[in-house]
Amino acid sequence: MIANAAQDAAKLIANAAGEARTVVANNASEAAKMLVVKNSDGTSDHDTQIKLVEAVANIDKKFTDKFLEVRNDIQKLGDGTSKQIDDHEVRIGKLETSKTTQNVMMSIGIGLLSLLTTLLIYHLVK
Repeated sequence: MIANAAQDAAKLIANAAGEARTVVANNASEAAKMLVVKNSDGTSDHDTQIKLVEAVANIDKKFTDKFLEVRNDIQKLGDGTSKQIDDHEVRIGKLETSKTTQNVMMSIGIGLLSLLTTLLIYHLVK
């Protein structure tokens, strides 16, 4: 159970990292294209710089959002795992109590059978 949860968390992290890498690569590619753009007179374009700043700000927001999603998914997995562990601890406690009760009853039964056997042998020999 815990191993499965850890594997699921690792897959989620890997997927989020892959998506973030794709977003960063795409935005970096777009930013590189924007840097090459020039006005007809050959001077750099101020609008291109503004677009570049917006693209970088957008990368940061997307990366932050993806990271928050991964963090929330890991939290959900941790909460589910904790609940399962608590449930298992309750079940194990009940099983231990049941086994102890069974052992006590078996001991009492063996004691009574031994007493009855001793009384039977005593009356047969007498």
